[in-house]
Amino acid sequence: MDRNLPDLNRLQLNRRRMLALAVAAAAVPVLGACAGDTRKQKQAAAPVKSGVPTLDPNRPGNETWPFEEAEALNNSLTWPKTDVADPASKVSITVAMTSDVIAEVRNTQFDFFFKKRHPNIEVKREISPSIDDFLTKYMAQAAGGVLPDVMYNHYSWTQNFIANNVLHPLDDYVSKTPSFDMDDLPVKALGYFQRDGKLYGLPTDMAPKLLFFNGDLFDKAGIKHPDESWTVEKMMDTARKLTSGSGAEKVYGFSPMPIPAPDLSPLFLMPYGGRFLNADESAVLITEPAAAKAMGMWLDLLLKDKAVPSLAELQLLEKVEPFKTGHAAMHINGAWLMTELSKQKAFKWGATHVPKGPAGRFTPAVGSALVMPASSQNKDAAWIYMHEFLSSTGQQFRRISAPARQSAWEPNAEALGIPQDVAKLVKEVLADYASTDGVMKLPANKKVVNTAKPIWERAMLGKTDLESALREIADKVTPLLAENKIA
Repeated sequence: MDRNLPDLNRLQLNRRRMLALAVAAAAVPVLGACAGDTRKQKQAAAPVKSGVPTLDPNRPGNETWPFEEAEALNNSLTWPKTDVADPASKVSITVAMTSDVIAEVRNTQFDFFFKKRHPNIEVKREISPSIDDFLTKYMAQAAGGVLPDVMYNHYSWTQNFIANNVLHPLDDYVSKTPSFDMDDLPVKALGYFQRDGKLYGLPTDMAPKLLFFNGDLFDKAGIKHPDESWTVEKMMDTARKLTSGSGAEKVYGFSPMPIPAPDLSPLFLMPYGGRFLNADESAVLITEPAAAKAMGMWLDLLLKDKAVPSLAELQLLEKVEPFKTGHAAMHINGAWLMTELSKQKAFKWGATHVPKGPAGRFTPAVGSALVMPASSQNKDAAWIYMHEFLSSTGQQFRRISAPARQSAWEPNAEALGIPQDVAKLVKEVLADYASTDGVMKLPANKKVVNTAKPIWERAMLGKTDLESALREIADKVTPLLAENKIA
């Protein structure tokens, strides 16, 4: 038997477990960079079928990504080399990704120029505009032992793929590529893709969450802008001061209200020494004093101080995030938000570190990766593609807004109109304290979130008290965690 092929009997035995992974898809945070770029520009005039653009195969491009611009950029960049040799004869690799229409144009351009550099490697693309459809499709294929040669992977999926022997480790290929430069990647965020000392995925994008603020609202109130010295208590106190008005004209001090989510722990509980789940996601800890204290502080900010939008107020705002419309002074979100904020002119904005608590400062580093399925029959060609796609040069060519390659942040920020000081802040946070710690990434996370959220919403409505809500969450979530026992 070919030792590179997966154990098909094992895959068949684990089919139910693999298909259960589909529950993770809906827990995926909105990461614009996962699909490439987040530029909010006019879309292509090219025909579109099933969410995938139909492009001129000889000059792929559209109004957002003109072919001439792509060609000039490609020619201006120095593409990296690997000691892995190109195939001596024609081979074909299949690359499966989830991508929106705009990003897929750029990815098609990448493939076009890649094939010019590697004429013996034919690239076939399989695109799923919906991340849910993508996961369902490839979980079914994984159970049968046949997958594409290169495949997108969200951070919350990878550990289950690894445990089921679906992926091929990349360490040997990295060692054959002296210029790969692992130090250019956020090492603390690689844990999603590692197991037992081996690396199975390499990130396409990776970003921390930051504290964003509306500078105009701070200036109007005569309050100094947030900075690295801020604590959670100071942020909450300032949120109270900056809350004003009523109805559709109301300005909130902070938005949105924290709710059960994959990154609830690092953002809102760990600063006080608490967690939603324990480290291996096998037990619920949200009822313990540190976590309960943090959740209670936020509930008071909502119910007593009315400094964050209620569920009813969000309905009035048609579920549009108040910060984006200038109706909230502060907002915690991923660094990928910078692209959208940089294009709006309604208010002056800034970003800084998330505030610290008595137990320290924490923020999640989240993103996606490319993986090489063990079933690939053309692994060398697949690596050559992955290497260039994931290189700093490749991420600069694709102009993604939250590149995993740290050396791509400044050039991409300049190209996308993101302030350089904010780009430098992101790199600092990724190098210093952003990590995978506390982020739910195992199969039960969707069920956990979907079970806990309506209970917490009743507390937000004042229909149940804090202690009862947290106890009910623990009681109902605990049985679900059995899904997280990886074989």
